[in-house]
Amino acid sequence: MKLYLIMILLFSGFVLNAQSLFEDALNSKNENSNVTKTNAYELNGYLRGVFYGGKIPEKKEAEMKSGYSEVSMKIRVRKQNIGDAFAEIRFRKGNEFDKTISEVDIREAYVNLYSGQFDFRLGQQIVVWGRAEGLNPTNNITPQNMFVSSPNEDDRNKGNFLLRSHYNFEPFRLEGICIPQFVPSISSTGTMSQLETDYPDANLKNCAVAMKLNLELASFDGSVSYFNGYNPSPGIHLDSIEVFSKAYRMHIAGVDFSATSDSYGFRGEFAFRNPQDDYEKNIYIPNPDLQYVLGIDREFGDFNIILQYVGRFVVDFKELKKPQNPEEISQYEIALKNRMFSSQTNEISHAVSFRPLWNLMYETLTLEIFSLYNFTTEELFFKPKLSYDLADALTITVGGEYYTGPTGTLFDSIDETLSSVFIELKTSF
Repeated sequence: MKLYLIMILLFSGFVLNAQSLFEDALNSKNENSNVTKTNAYELNGYLRGVFYGGKIPEKKEAEMKSGYSEVSMKIRVRKQNIGDAFAEIRFRKGNEFDKTISEVDIREAYVNLYSGQFDFRLGQQIVVWGRAEGLNPTNNITPQNMFVSSPNEDDRNKGNFLLRSHYNFEPFRLEGICIPQFVPSISSTGTMSQLETDYPDANLKNCAVAMKLNLELASFDGSVSYFNGYNPSPGIHLDSIEVFSKAYRMHIAGVDFSATSDSYGFRGEFAFRNPQDDYEKNIYIPNPDLQYVLGIDREFGDFNIILQYVGRFVVDFKELKKPQNPEEISQYEIALKNRMFSSQTNEISHAVSFRPLWNLMYETLTLEIFSLYNFTTEELFFKPKLSYDLADALTITVGGEYYTGPTGTLFDSIDETLSSVFIELKTSF
């Protein structure tokens, strides 16, 4: 039923405004019948070389984690005032995690249609929800690849085919999304660990649907949202034969906001996740939880600082006890891993993120440091990054990523794989 309601939202505006849309197009054609026109378009992109070096697992030696060349081409085509289209294609060649890579990635490719107060977008898209800085509990539309080696954090986002629509009635904007096909995030539970998978097929009953109501004012933005679909981050399931990665459906209700006052900015984000199936009987499904982020940022001329508190409360939390029966050990270990990957090893967790940023030398030099510390699990992530404009549209970026935590934590498990130093040379056109 929810799927049909979303479809009505997405298509009703087109039906109501189709006549005026084509009349406008016809009038435009008649008015310019004696003028030869070419389609307006923009073409840009970049070329870059990237190197990542880090530790060899279980050895006190270094190795190349990733080294590649990449070309990105972006094109935007406009069709008068009734629509436009955008595509980004990336070509990458090199070596990553000891494997040769040669990839052509259509990161995004979609067409927009504008009809009165409605607009529609169909195709491969990246949709990022949430107003917090980098940590967004309401962001469940776009899957991510956590193993991407790139100084740009946005490169972790993966495109997905979906239908998106907006109804604009200022100061509000209603957004509807339909995702026909499940695409998982790539993490330790996915392809990097070479697990077999159990994911939903393209049957329309497996569609994910989402709605979001935005309020946009001069000094305040906010929204309420709802998502019903398969979590992009699947869990690990164990049956009598094998261990495999299995997707599960979630209901997620969210709220976010951002506000400004003088040189201060305030932001917050809350999301309540509730699994559709029985989480007590299915080991791969996490408990319901409430995630929340509260932040403040301040500008001091060329210096900016963002400080955020990150918390989580797990509903119906129960401590895992190591079983005495050896036949139950495997089930226990899988349960521990699922809790680690879903950040539910504790009933309540508290963390803080900190990001200072300096623009120096007439904004040709940028120094940025992002850090995240979890007081509950004692995990730490630290990423310093320095970028310098060598010439017009030619930039060098150097930095590093460092993960650490006690034995049995997520950051400890990925430390030797992802902790690294990097350098990037990039030119744009």
